[in-house]
Amino acid sequence: MFGYEEGAFTDARAGCKPGKLELAHRGTLFLDEIGDLPIIMQPKLLRVLEEKEFERVGGTTVIRSDFRLIAATNQSLNDMMTDGRFRKDLFYRLNVIPLNIPPLHERREDIIPIARHLLQLLIEEAALSPVNIEPEAEAVLRNYDWPGNARELLNVLERTLSVLDGEIIGRDDLPFYLLRDKDKPLRSKVTTLKKAQEAAEKTTILKALEQAEYRKVKAADLLGIHRTLLYKKMKKYRLPLSA
Repeated sequence: MFGYEEGAFTDARAGCKPGKLELAHRGTLFLDEIGDLPIIMQPKLLRVLEEKEFERVGGTTVIRSDFRLIAATNQSLNDMMTDGRFRKDLFYRLNVIPLNIPPLHERREDIIPIARHLLQLLIEEAALSPVNIEPEAEAVLRNYDWPGNARELLNVLERTLSVLDGEIIGRDDLPFYLLRDKDKPLRSKVTTLKKAQEAAEKTTILKALEQAEYRKVKAADLLGIHRTLLYKKMKKYRLPLSA
């Protein structure tokens, strides 16, 4: 992060090496998993953010760097502050414009669009022929809770592609643990009849939209309802207007 001068430590290569803070001058630096930053390093980062200056490891020259910082974490920094694992002054310096991205299980309507996007990236990277996901497989992906969020989704798609025989991802092509989670019987949790009906209606509308490639007139015909009613239902269930 800070870079180092020649001879700063045993394995330091000949010549100095600029760090990420220095390279980000007049640009943007993204620090992922900021919650994992050791407590001993946090005041050093705070100083850089406050003064926009630092020194390389083993150096004495003050280097100035003007950059925009974006930090991300999947941990609760509030809890970490309470436990003394994250400095309050650093938190308030970072927390200028907070953006909360809900986990996938709280926005299931985004799972399939994200899956299609990630699948396309994997296909392009491996120079493969186009691959589609059949509706039953999409239902499995949509109903899984994804504790690992997008990273887990990417892992599942990459694993599936590596053993896929054909150009369509079916339900049985997905990892077994997704199917096991979906197929496990209900125990003590019971829902109301109204909620069950609404869930079934939402799923049916989604399948019709996907089959009709999000052409509303065709989807309404498949469902046997007027297009105006379809729009009302989509608004009610917060369904996307396009794939």
